[in-house]
Amino acid sequence: MALRAAAVEKKVSGQDYDADVLAPEDAWIANLDHKAFREDIQNLGKELAANQGPADIAHLQKIISWSRACTLTGLLTMWYVVNPLSIYLISLGTMSRWTIVGHHVCHGGFDKCSNGKYNRFKFGVGSLWRRVVDWLDWMLVEAWNVEHNQLHHYCLGEVADPDLVENNLTFLRRLKAPMPIKWLFVGFFMTNWKWFYYAPNTFKMLKIHELRRKGKVPMYKGKEVSQRLQKWAWTIDFCFLKGNVFFTKAEFFGRVLGPFFLRQFVIVPAIAGMLLGATAFYNSLISMVLAEIATNVHSFIVIVTNHAGDDLYRFDRHCTARTSTFFLRQILSSANFQMGTDLIDFHHGWLNYQVEHHLWPDLSMLSYQKSAPLVRSICKKHGIPYIQQSVFWRLKKTVDIMTGATSMRKYPTKWENEADLTTPDEVAPLTATAH
Repeated sequence: MALRAAAVEKKVSGQDYDADVLAPEDAWIANLDHKAFREDIQNLGKELAANQGPADIAHLQKIISWSRACTLTGLLTMWYVVNPLSIYLISLGTMSRWTIVGHHVCHGGFDKCSNGKYNRFKFGVGSLWRRVVDWLDWMLVEAWNVEHNQLHHYCLGEVADPDLVENNLTFLRRLKAPMPIKWLFVGFFMTNWKWFYYAPNTFKMLKIHELRRKGKVPMYKGKEVSQRLQKWAWTIDFCFLKGNVFFTKAEFFGRVLGPFFLRQFVIVPAIAGMLLGATAFYNSLISMVLAEIATNVHSFIVIVTNHAGDDLYRFDRHCTARTSTFFLRQILSSANFQMGTDLIDFHHGWLNYQVEHHLWPDLSMLSYQKSAPLVRSICKKHGIPYIQQSVFWRLKKTVDIMTGATSMRKYPTKWENEADLTTPDEVAPLTATAH
C-alpha cells in the first residue's frame, strides 16, 4: 500500500516543472541525443544561410510589390463607396508590411544578400522619415526590435518572454465569469491589440533597454521599479492607471502612436476629401477604420496563435542561445500552419513557418519554404514533436489558453540539459545587448 501511495504522489511531466516521471507523450525526452540534434540543426542553418542570394532578394521584392498593390488598390477604390474588397486589401497590405516585410528585414534576413538595401540597422529606424518610408505602424520600429527580436526570441516560453500569452492573460484566466463573457473579451482584444497591447509594451521594453545601456535602474517616484512591473504586459489602460512609469503619455502618443494615426485616419481621408468631396472623405475614413479592425483581427490570428496551446511547452529556467536546449525550445513552443505556396504563405504573413523562423530568425522567407520539410525530417529522426495544424485550430487552442480552459505544458526541469541552462540573473542583461 505504501509503495502504491508513493507512486500516486509522483508528479507527471506536463503539469509540473518538478515532475518525477515522464508522461507517455514526453517519453522521447529521455532518449534525446542533444549533441546530435544540435549538430543537425546547426548544419542545416549554415547550409541555408550559405545558399541565400539574388533569388531571395527577388522573392522579397515580389512580396513587397504584392503588399503595395493590395494597399494601393484598396486606397484607390475605397472613396466611392464603403466596400469589403477595399477594406480587405488595405487590411492585408498593412498586415503583410508588418509580418512579412518589416518582420524579416528587422531580423536581418537580408543583411548579407541585399548589398545594404534591406539592412536591419537602417530599416525604419533613426528618424520619422525612415519609419514612414520603410514601415509605419502603431509600433515604433526600435521598440519592436528590442521586445520581439531579442526578448521574445531569446526567452521563448519563459516568464521573461513578453509575449507569453498564458502569463499575460493571468487575470482573464482567473476571472470568475461565464466562458461566453471571456470569449467576448478575447473578441474585443482581437480588434485593437496592436495599439492597445503591442505599442505600449514594446515601447516600455525599449525604455528599459535604454536605461540599462546607460547603467541606470528603472525608477518611479524615487523608488526602483520592481521586476514584476518591468515584466508586466502594458496596455493603454495600464498607461493611464500607473501613470508615467517609463515614459510620459505625451511622448508615447506623440512618438509612437501619433504618426500612424495621423496618416491612416487624418491625412489619407483628408486627401480623398479634398480631391473628391465630402462623401469621399467619409467613405475613406470609415474604410480606414474598418480596415484597421480587420488587420488587427487578421494579425492576431496569425501571430498570437504561434506560441499558445495545451500541446506547446513553457519553461522554468533560461537557457543559453544556440545550444541544443535553445533549439529544442524553439520547436516545442512553436506551431506551424498550412504552407507551401507564396499565396498561402502571404495570407499567413509568412508566420506559418514559425518553427523554422525561431530556429534561424535571420533567414529569408524563401529559406523557410525550403527548410520546413527538412526540419520536420530532423524532428522525426530525433523523436521531437513538430506541430503543424490549421491556423483556425490553433486559434481555438489559443483562446482556450487565454480563457483558462486549458494550460500550456510545463517542461520537466529534471530532464533539462543542465549545461545549457543559466541563472535567472542572466536574463535581465539581454535587453542591454539588444540591437
